[in-house]
Amino acid sequence: MMKKRLLIILAGILFAGSFAFQPVHASKIVESDREVNQLDEAGSLAKYHDNNINGKNIKIAILDTGIDTTNRDLAFKKAINFTSADSADFTDRNGHGTKIAGIIGARKNGEGLIGIAPNSELYIAKVANDSGKVAFAEVIKGLNWAVQQKVDIINISLEFGKGNEALKEAIDNAVEHDIIVVASAGNIRAEGDTFKAYPGAYPDVISVGMLNVHGQIYADEFKEKKVDVYAPGEDLTSAYFDNKMTLDTGVSYATAYASGYAALVMEDRLSRDESISRDSLLKTMKADLNQGINGTPWYVYTGLILNILTFCAVIGLGIYSILSYRKSITRKWPLRTMGISIAIIIAVNAVVRYLVFLISK
Repeated sequence: MMKKRLLIILAGILFAGSFAFQPVHASKIVESDREVNQLDEAGSLAKYHDNNINGKNIKIAILDTGIDTTNRDLAFKKAINFTSADSADFTDRNGHGTKIAGIIGARKNGEGLIGIAPNSELYIAKVANDSGKVAFAEVIKGLNWAVQQKVDIINISLEFGKGNEALKEAIDNAVEHDIIVVASAGNIRAEGDTFKAYPGAYPDVISVGMLNVHGQIYADEFKEKKVDVYAPGEDLTSAYFDNKMTLDTGVSYATAYASGYAALVMEDRLSRDESISRDSLLKTMKADLNQGINGTPWYVYTGLILNILTFCAVIGLGIYSILSYRKSITRKWPLRTMGISIAIIIAVNAVVRYLVFLISK
């Protein structure tokens, strides 16, 4: 009797557990108490936050218009201004830099917005003036400063219509110091606009295109740009002046989303003592963020097929056991066959799922 109960319990656990690997789909924007979580169409952001992966100890440099120093949702480690002689005047009077900082790292503090990587360490370099004007020289200074701070990621939600030799050298220098540089692929200014935006167009930079609220490419022109990765960029919640929040749309904000997400992937890999490279990081980001573009990832289909096969195997085993019980003169359950079958099902599930986990990383 005990053996029979044990087998039934094992079968129940296996049946229920076979659905544990289904993809999680979070709601788009969720309010929790007084805080707002960021857009998460693919459900990939929640899988990190639910496991307490929030960008801890990951340093992100933001090259933009500065930061609102009075915003209760924002904190930073260091900041500097390159747009004037006063290096300490890094206050944002434009709003763009504050929005970028909010999307990336707004703190989980019971109010306002929760950023993509709320525990990341922000390094602010004001390279664009209060009207949003930016020059090569300031961005180069910001890049070199970020290298000196030994950051892990540099976010550049800015763009130039042409390249620059000195800018390329500064990018190369950052890459040589194992820094991940994430930059905008450029907004679509008109129908058919497929211009190259720099520094996003440089091969060692992760260039970011924009997804709409449904997880689809925002405009066909992005396909022609051949960007590296797409991220949500339509109606993103962002921090603003006077501790307010706004909804914004643009590749700048998609770039911030991608930088924050890169921090989560980086923390996750470091926690498992895994190496980090641009290509490995990009592979994970594509699989997680671009589900609406490339279709459901192959490993999700593999899990679904395995769940169906497991379900059929358990049902088949149950039917076989009942028929064997009824046919036997002594009314005995085929415990040996049931035990071996369940062991095989468990072993196949464990091996296949582990292989899928290793390959899909």
